[in-house]
Amino acid sequence: VGYDVGGQLTNAVRQNPFSVLLFDEIEKAHPRILDIFLQILDDGRLTSGRGETVYFSETLIIFTSNLGIFETTPEGVRRQRVTPSMPYNEIRTGVLEAVSAYFTYQISRPEILNRIGENVVVFDFIRSEVAREIFKKMLQNVLYALGDQYRISVSFEPEAVQQLFEACCDDLAMGGRGIGNRLEEVFVNPLSRLMFQLEAGAGDMILIQQVQEQEGTWSLTATSSSGSD
Repeated sequence: VGYDVGGQLTNAVRQNPFSVLLFDEIEKAHPRILDIFLQILDDGRLTSGRGETVYFSETLIIFTSNLGIFETTPEGVRRQRVTPSMPYNEIRTGVLEAVSAYFTYQISRPEILNRIGENVVVFDFIRSEVAREIFKKMLQNVLYALGDQYRISVSFEPEAVQQLFEACCDDLAMGGRGIGNRLEEVFVNPLSRLMFQLEAGAGDMILIQQVQEQEGTWSLTATSSSGSD
């Protein structure tokens, strides 16, 4: 069943050649799968099981990988090779060395890395100044949704914003997704409970005065006023 349909990849590119193809965590793919990309990266084309040639010359291909972040010691212990405490140049050098070692020695496919060439971008860890921008954007999205869906306005005392930022960004090990998860735990869920307590409705304005944790539970101190006052 499906033998005459053709490959999902070749069909998609043939139908829409102006595409971005993202292959996430490419190091988890079987080495034989990587061989498929030799023809794409070399000639910019791929032949499907039905003998149809599809051209990738207008397609942007992105591979993501966690190579170089962790390593396994001879004793079988997995440890982190690079940390946020390192300067970016040191992180970049360490990751590139690990990527080269993986393709050259571990899977014996140096030709794949040769075709990628210098087009390897090593991302830095999320540091405090970047985390603040991510936090601000995520918080703005929550406040916009409240205003758009429920016509409820939420504002903050400066101290409360700082408390919320520190609670959401105290541990950046989980990256941007971790900030979002913490924002939901520290702000979104307590705000939902607070809105029920205040019986907030359309046109109301809530001023968050304090963000605090007590015995593992986060709560908000706030005042509310009606827009009709």
